[in-house]
Amino acid sequence: MERDQMTPLAATYRAALTQSARDALTRRRRPQQLPGNAVVVHGHRISTDQVERYGQLFGAVDPQDVPSVLVHVAAFPAAMDLMSDPDFPLPLMGMVHVENRVTHHLPVPAETDLEIMATATDLVPHPSGTTVDMVVTVHRSAEDGTEPELLWEGTSTYLAKGVRLQGADRPAKPDHPEFTAPEVTAQWRLSGSTGRDYAAVSGDYNPIHLHPLTAKALGMKGMIAHGMYLAGRMLAGREPAGAGHTWSISFATPVILPGTVQVSYAHPSAQTTEVTGWNGRSGKPHFTGVLEVPAR
Repeated sequence: MERDQMTPLAATYRAALTQSARDALTRRRRPQQLPGNAVVVHGHRISTDQVERYGQLFGAVDPQDVPSVLVHVAAFPAAMDLMSDPDFPLPLMGMVHVENRVTHHLPVPAETDLEIMATATDLVPHPSGTTVDMVVTVHRSAEDGTEPELLWEGTSTYLAKGVRLQGADRPAKPDHPEFTAPEVTAQWRLSGSTGRDYAAVSGDYNPIHLHPLTAKALGMKGMIAHGMYLAGRMLAGREPAGAGHTWSISFATPVILPGTVQVSYAHPSAQTTEVTGWNGRSGKPHFTGVLEVPAR
């Protein structure tokens, strides 16, 4: 599916809600396999205005080398566009963000034409439902006959709770070692406006992040922080200039807003930073992350 401009997230959410209502009304069974198509958006730009708003949330930003999470923000609507398609096997509404893995190959400048492509892979059973990987690549648009240049690529894993593939066996629930909190090296105090502040930058106005009542209506204990806000906070001021790095983040339990996150930054090597975030009262982990930077 070729696009000359990015589909706004608000339109994608509306389409997903409408499709969910139709599915419930008609008891429609969704397809059991992934669509073979991709969403490709040509000539998309990260605006200087978006760079400035991101900087207000996370700290100063070089518009010629924008942060990795801002690239994700710019490309995210393409993946959402694909997941909202009626032929997509999992319902977009209610998806749980499980993990992100990113390779940031080269600097991504603002106000530069980018080609963004989203595809879906690895539709697999999970103890709690079914997971899917959304793979997004960001290229610098080709000029004067040159080949598009790969700048950034990321894989986001999502879980559709309670959705089972026909004929698929439910895998056993894996054993997880008991969480032991490491040494605290930072503390994040997140206000009740954190979800709305991130939505103003990303355009992701999912109701679970905006107000306690809408979050509870959708099955949450309260409004929760965006996973990618936590990733942006984790990486702020730590990504190397000139890119060439990789990072990942895995989510365990949501951060209820307002709230406080205990954080540990550990450095097992000069190129590696390991990050853990958890709830200091309950002792439950919120996320773990790893940043790998190139040797200089």
